[in-house]
Amino acid sequence: MEIEISKVGERGQVVIPQEFREELQIKKGEKFIVFRSEDKLIFQQMKRLKAKIIEQLKEDMVDVKIAERRLKEIEKGQLIVQTKDEFLRDMKKWVKI
Repeated sequence: MEIEISKVGERGQVVIPQEFREELQIKKGEKFIVFRSEDKLIFQQMKRLKAKIIEQLKEDMVDVKIAERRLKEIEKGQLIVQTKDEFLRDMKKWVKI
């Protein structure tokens, strides 16, 4: 973890050290989400958060697809009892769909 010291200006602005801006490719006008966790502030670049959200949505859609398929099997009376390993093997096939 790298550490730098910064200060808050008159209008509550915080300066992000140049080295961090360059490494993280932070540009003028870029938006951040600010989280507060007890006595800490965490700044997260919006563009990086969006990428994480998109990946999570993709994973969620796979879960929904699996649940829908299982529900259809149950409705048709085709409930299949599987071991954990069998289920995981099938799930890998579904992810490729």
